[in-house]
Amino acid sequence: MTTSFAPRNSSNPIQIAKALKYIAFAVVTGSLGLSYVYLKNQQFALADEIRLTEKRIKQVRAENEVLLAKTTELSSRRALQQRMTSGSLHVVHISGDKIARLTPASPAMQDGILRTVSNERTSR
Repeated sequence: MTTSFAPRNSSNPIQIAKALKYIAFAVVTGSLGLSYVYLKNQQFALADEIRLTEKRIKQVRAENEVLLAKTTELSSRRALQQRMTSGSLHVVHISGDKIARLTPASPAMQDGILRTVSNERTSR
């Protein structure tokens, strides 16, 4: 009884290098696909945030316009006179010694009038 240990011949050998090449290709392709989907989802979420922010900016600008119109209306001469006649607004005379000046007032060159503030340039 002699038994021989001869190597078996396999009928379907696996080619490891070829299998690894296909597996690596599948992993890279899958990773690229998942990355693309992730980036598109991030882009969509960011676009929604931008839309909401732009909508809020438009609302704030509209509210600002309303408030500016209301401020203009309340500070008009007619509205101030109505408040004075109703008694809710009192006007008092401010004397010169109650005004705080950062720089000393200087008299005008030709007419001698004391000028504390001037927004216009004179062409004299």
